[in-house]
Amino acid sequence: MSPTNTFTITAAPGTDIWRKPPTTNVTNRPPPLPLLPHPRAPVHLPLRRLSFNFTPTQQYDQGGLLLSFRRANSDSGSQDTTTTTTTTTTTSPPEKWIKCGIELYNGRPRLSTVACDAWADWSVADFPDVKDGAAQAATGWTTVLVEKDKDGNGTGVWVYRVIEETGEKVPLREICWVFAGDGEGWEVEVSAMAARPGKEREDGLEVEFTGLGVRWRE
Repeated sequence: MSPTNTFTITAAPGTDIWRKPPTTNVTNRPPPLPLLPHPRAPVHLPLRRLSFNFTPTQQYDQGGLLLSFRRANSDSGSQDTTTTTTTTTTTSPPEKWIKCGIELYNGRPRLSTVACDAWADWSVADFPDVKDGAAQAATGWTTVLVEKDKDGNGTGVWVYRVIEETGEKVPLREICWVFAGDGEGWEVEVSAMAARPGKEREDGLEVEFTGLGVRWRE
């Protein structure tokens, strides 16, 4: 892949989006850039797509796609002084969210998906393009896709990694709470995401992005 129209987000140490009981509720990752012309819309979620590339060097370094779900009448820019275990948020955090991409975990970059309804659930899968001992190597351009899915059991969301050379969609996770009540009264905001939860280094994590694609309706 030789992408054009790329942009970069730099995440400072101590940044994350994560929610774990009983008290951790961290939402201090860098602002989404660039903003889409219409980054927030009612939940229909047929397609979200993004490619990214970075070099993780410490535990939990991460980059990828973030979907933030808010009630339609909420103010995404209001102040929130809720104290968490690691930070105080500066804007109101989303009530629910999904992030998917790559995260460095136990010495290796992993394909990572986190889905947060009340609290966050995290799943990881091996990233086959990175060999053992190559934790600090660039991940290479990687594409993730979040897609609405209907079957005989109902409606949900699938998260995929896309193999650009063949177009194959490798399934990573199914998420079933997004369309509870048909998503009525909710909006979703789409953005790129980078975070460096660790504080072992003083420098920031740079993640390069391209191909942020959104089709709001089916």
